[in-house]
Amino acid sequence: MLKPKQEYTGVFKKISDYFEFAKHKTNYRTEILAGVSTFLALSYIFVVNPSILGEGGFNKSAVLFATVITCFLATFIMGVWAKKPFAVAPGMEMNAYVAFFVILALGFTWQQALGAVFWSGVIFMILTLTNVRTKIINAIPDKMKSGLALCVGVFLMLIALRLAGVLVYSGVRIDGLGILFSPLAYVLYFGLALTLILRKFKIPGAVLISIILSTVFAYILGLGGTASPVKFSTEMFSAIFQFDLGVIFNVKMISVILVLFLIDFYGSIAKFIGLTRGTTIVNKDGTMPQMKEALSVDGAGTMVGASLGTSSMVAYVESAVGIKEGGRTGFTAVVISILMLAMLFLTPLISLVPVIATTGALFWVGIALFPSREELKTYTKLDIVTVLIMIGAVIWTFSIDRALLFGFSIFILGLLFTKRFREINPFMVISTVLLAIGWILSIIVQ
Repeated sequence: MLKPKQEYTGVFKKISDYFEFAKHKTNYRTEILAGVSTFLALSYIFVVNPSILGEGGFNKSAVLFATVITCFLATFIMGVWAKKPFAVAPGMEMNAYVAFFVILALGFTWQQALGAVFWSGVIFMILTLTNVRTKIINAIPDKMKSGLALCVGVFLMLIALRLAGVLVYSGVRIDGLGILFSPLAYVLYFGLALTLILRKFKIPGAVLISIILSTVFAYILGLGGTASPVKFSTEMFSAIFQFDLGVIFNVKMISVILVLFLIDFYGSIAKFIGLTRGTTIVNKDGTMPQMKEALSVDGAGTMVGASLGTSSMVAYVESAVGIKEGGRTGFTAVVISILMLAMLFLTPLISLVPVIATTGALFWVGIALFPSREELKTYTKLDIVTVLIMIGAVIWTFSIDRALLFGFSIFILGLLFTKRFREINPFMVISTVLLAIGWILSIIVQ
């Protein structure tokens, strides 16, 4: 039962008024539970990011420091300034690209790689501050926004199935089914069933409880956290301002910068739209208040991260866990940011929570993002074909930006074929071209 706005007094009332608890029909308990749930769902990044970038020659302690500080700053500002319940952290698709491709395959140094990350953030910010990005988002038809929500949901489900070994991917390409009955898969099934049961009985903190009990179950099956903690030392400061900004003049690096920019730019568009659809976070017409602020935090976070020593920062898809738990305001992000800052000292503790323990909750959130039956009934044949192709693209390429490319392309071709020329938005056409260029460049540089 929600606590009425008027019962809060003093500083608690000022905070609730600032974050508009009454408007979003939320309270402190709900926002805190949502923040903790999201944090647990993404906390693996503080262990995984140093490990992945370490393969490319980064100092792991420096990466941990950069990750924690940038995550804290970006997520805190996302909450206090943009007033959105999104967590901001290094994108897994980007850190692997930087370490294994830009550095190990192309031969660039980690300093040059950070320079490329920084410049991708600069491009990101230019398009955001000039309102081009907002226009691109508003150009996406309502039905396709619904389809994006579904694609984000499928992506979350794929992450869960991949982590559990149920689906096998070679890089970003699916190889087929893995092992359906294994300790990893059992933790997924246990977490999903537990989440469904707890949600059925409307038990507060269902997702958080699911993650905690799934952690216990994982330990029983011998799947406890095994990651070695990164030590607190002066090495943490060794990557600050070590980026090489001169890479902007390297022709070979231009394609890398564009790929990093495009993945971040359009991937975050899909997340902002997909995760907030059908909630009080957006207006009735589907637009998001303070969109420019939220987008600015995303882009600026990438620039700050590169300055401190980590790869591109993105609005995290795991934010869906907290949003489905009821988090609707920036206070959720503030809670997440405080827990992130504590990771500078508590990394050994969070490493006790294995990532497999979050898979059940992630899978459930993915299901919850699917459109309702009533909404599906309003889809035209073109809408249905477009969304099905987008889902196929997500499954086949393990990428949301590829889904956007195929979705936009099919939708535009459908409008041309049915002679609905006036419905073709130039910003959608431009987006399709940019996404296609990014895809081609990613293939060429490989």
